[in-house]
Amino acid sequence: MSRAIKYFLVTGVILVGMLGGYLAGFLMAAQMGVAKQSSDLSDGVQSAFRLMEKQALDPPSETTATIGAINGVLRSNGDRFARYMPKDEFKKYTESMEGIFGGIGVVMSEEDGSVRVSQVYDDTPASRGGVEKGDWFFAIDGVTQDSWTSPEIQRLVRGEPGTIVEITFCRPYTAEDTMNMRYPLGVPYTVTLERAIIQVPVTKTELYEKNIGYIRLFEFNRVSADAVRDDIIALQERGATKFILDLRDNPGGDLQQAVSVASHFIAEGIIVKVDSRVDGERILDALGSPILPDAPLVILIDENSASASEIVAGAMKDTRRATLVGMKTFGKGSVQTQIRFRDGAVLLTTAHYLSPSGSVIDDVGVSPDVEVSMPLAAQKEFDTDIQLQEAVKVLEKK
Repeated sequence: MSRAIKYFLVTGVILVGMLGGYLAGFLMAAQMGVAKQSSDLSDGVQSAFRLMEKQALDPPSETTATIGAINGVLRSNGDRFARYMPKDEFKKYTESMEGIFGGIGVVMSEEDGSVRVSQVYDDTPASRGGVEKGDWFFAIDGVTQDSWTSPEIQRLVRGEPGTIVEITFCRPYTAEDTMNMRYPLGVPYTVTLERAIIQVPVTKTELYEKNIGYIRLFEFNRVSADAVRDDIIALQERGATKFILDLRDNPGGDLQQAVSVASHFIAEGIIVKVDSRVDGERILDALGSPILPDAPLVILIDENSASASEIVAGAMKDTRRATLVGMKTFGKGSVQTQIRFRDGAVLLTTAHYLSPSGSVIDDVGVSPDVEVSMPLAAQKEFDTDIQLQEAVKVLEKK
């Protein structure tokens, strides 16, 4: 299966539009000073826009062209993660980082030009509508495309609470199904969902075999480290002496939260190295107040574990603090910095990170100590989740 998954990326824009004074505010030096606008660039962009106004079948508006031009500049150095977020998109991005937003209650991931459901939160419109992990988005309110990106899906799916959205999904074919060439990704089904305020759960916990505490961390937002610490304490009170930290399908998030989570388990030493063109190499050490420095530990990872998840996994592997079980991670070893720009913000790749031993993660990933491959949908139940079963077996031997 391809690991080409891209969380919250805007792709396929064309460098067109009237930048005018807008571009001067964007072209910054590394120290965020204002650089002089290039007349060649400005003239070229304006000429392209005028050409489209005259000749294009569907000319863009000035606003659309400006956003497209800014995104084109942001990615002109090959930075596939860079993007401009106008006011409304930046608001949604901020809400998602805070953990509260309006929508249907799923996490999305991209693969080969399609978007699938990688997580369905409990007690949400999606879960009540029967949406499952592994389902692919096909159409939203009748809109179909040859390819989708996560931001495109988000813009159509999110909306005011109480409003309705009709979505056609494709559920992967089984051996008993007959493939329909119109729906190559699976059997189509359509659901009508009422949008709601989604309170994103930070973690989920279970207790296995009376002494194995299980913590699933869904993302690295502003409260992740505190949530994991609280879960550890609660599970210890229930008798847990061994632990599983599940980072599967975790797209990452805040860098400092990754350091804080890893510091719950690692007493001292390097957690991650951050290599920046502007700032040079910066070393982030363990915070020095671990809550579980010695307890037997397994980290679950898969091909959708990215970014901050890989920081934690890499630190655990290099320090031999935990056994990694599952599949090689995605390989997103770059740092995106949020910079306020115009009425919104831009995300720019400003650094790469390395594991404590100096291992490259970007485009490489972190390999498990015990490899167990399985389809995403198998995570739904313990009886089918052979990765989780293997994690329990590893801990039973410790």
